[in-house]
Amino acid sequence: MTNNMQILDCTLRDGGYYNDWNFSPKTVKKYLDSIAKSGVSVVELGFRNFPDNKFLGMFAYTTDNFINTLQIPKNISIAVMINAGVIINHELPTDLALKKLFQPKETSKVDIVRVACHFHEIESSKHIFKYLKDLGYRVFLNLMQVSIRTDNELSDIAKTIKNFNTVDVLYFADSLGSMTNNDVLRILNIFNEFWEGKVGFHSHNNLGLALSNSLIAIDNGISWIDSTMLGMGRGAGNTPTENLLLDLNAKYKSSYNPEELYDVILDDFSSLQIKYRWGPNLAYNLSALNNIHPTYIQEILSRKNSSNKDLLNLIKFLSKIDATHFNRDYLNSDCGETKNPGTWDASNWCEKREVLILGAGPSIDEHEYGIKNYIKTYRPIVLSLNLKENYLSSLTDFYATANEQRILSDYEKYDNLQKPVFISIEFSRKILGRAIKAKKLLDYGINFSKEKFIIDNTSCTLPFELSIGYALCLCSIGCAKEINLVGFDGYESNDYRQNKVEDVFKKFQSISKIKLTSLTPTNYQISAGSIYAQKL
Repeated sequence: MTNNMQILDCTLRDGGYYNDWNFSPKTVKKYLDSIAKSGVSVVELGFRNFPDNKFLGMFAYTTDNFINTLQIPKNISIAVMINAGVIINHELPTDLALKKLFQPKETSKVDIVRVACHFHEIESSKHIFKYLKDLGYRVFLNLMQVSIRTDNELSDIAKTIKNFNTVDVLYFADSLGSMTNNDVLRILNIFNEFWEGKVGFHSHNNLGLALSNSLIAIDNGISWIDSTMLGMGRGAGNTPTENLLLDLNAKYKSSYNPEELYDVILDDFSSLQIKYRWGPNLAYNLSALNNIHPTYIQEILSRKNSSNKDLLNLIKFLSKIDATHFNRDYLNSDCGETKNPGTWDASNWCEKREVLILGAGPSIDEHEYGIKNYIKTYRPIVLSLNLKENYLSSLTDFYATANEQRILSDYEKYDNLQKPVFISIEFSRKILGRAIKAKKLLDYGINFSKEKFIIDNTSCTLPFELSIGYALCLCSIGCAKEINLVGFDGYESNDYRQNKVEDVFKKFQSISKIKLTSLTPTNYQISAGSIYAQKL
């Protein structure tokens, strides 16, 4: 361990991925005061960003005006982070974009600007480093996803950055959480040889190795190390500041004061951890082993309608593609305003016929006899929303899906399906990166727009990506005589899935005259009947 090794606590920046960078003023004050007393001397307050089209808290922008309102202890240096891609891809030239975000150092309380870069952005970021350096800031480069790079790639990039002569500290980040102690040593040794300047390390805890990897880096002379309160950070989180200080005191007889952090951790960050559930688990472990960006796991774990099966199927799918960069098209449950036009005209496909739509509720199996007998007796068109491997597959005429998680979990089954499938080819391509290869695809489009429910010949527009909404639109434009449901048991009244389905039923019934009835037990507010009742 070098005598001048420094810890950079980035709780408010990296932890903000969980709460949209919206920390309470009370927590922030306690945090800054406790950090100052603990002996940690550098805090990365947040990102410096351009306005977004959604609400994000103050630490997503960390403007100089906002920083001036904070009571920052005198013994703390302030850092902010920018993403190089935001500057490179901005409509303004680099100089003008940076001028919008940064004033000269002499008029700002910020001391360090850390620039997060992917390998392919390094050359394009050369001017960013120089501009910030000329303003008077210390410039740190946070190099992402180094674990998937070869020794030659690492040595070449280190030499390139060295020749810029504008970067003060070269950080490497375990972005995918897949690094072991040996990986840390390999990368650190290469940078020490070809960079020849100060090196920093930012760990992720997907494999439960964040602290261990940080200590290995410290043992081998690293100059800067990142940590966060309780490890709060994107995905599985980071090296916990409190544990790092305890270990450094025990191992190196350092003089940190970790006990100064305990109150704010127990009073504030512990409740945040209970709410947002960061930390290592099996899903993050699997994502690290398969080089999957941790945001995929964080996103799906935060969704109340996701099951363990959905999560594992997602990991299985992502492990087969390049998922090192997060692409929301693979996880687009909140579709917003999106268009996926279709090419197949659904007019009159089920004209004057009864359509029986199969859901996935427990009543499907509980009433197997009644459902089978009903189908054999009355010969409805059977439309299934799920690929259930049971008695229903042989009785099903069509399948339909408009739900991203179902497409992700069932895509291999659809590839081998022999029966017709109603699906938006454009929507499925956005999710899978390729088209589904079912034998017969009926490309009925699906668009998403809040509050809208529109049925057209070749596509529909829905407020949510619910397969039942998609199926109802198909039945309506197809001129079905009646629509009956089985397996639509419903959820608890306070479950947001219940509210979404209820909303879809309500909107459909407001624009359609087709009778909609559940023939198995349901708690949805729709007409009820019985699969066992004889038709008159």
